[in-house]
Amino acid sequence: MRNVYIAVVLLGVVAIVGSHLNSPSSAGRAVSPEDFAGACAPCGAPCPSKK
Repeated sequence: MRNVYIAVVLLGVVAIVGSHLNSPSSAGRAVSPEDFAGACAPCGAPCPSKK
């Protein structure tokens, strides 16, 4: 029975890692602080005070 639990956990870990590696975010370029220069939010939204 212990082997069944180990197999289930290993399959779950493999599924999670495989899903993570196949996600679009891992295929994109790395994010650098220069990408957000002049932005108030991590999404790159401009600061309302600068308008």
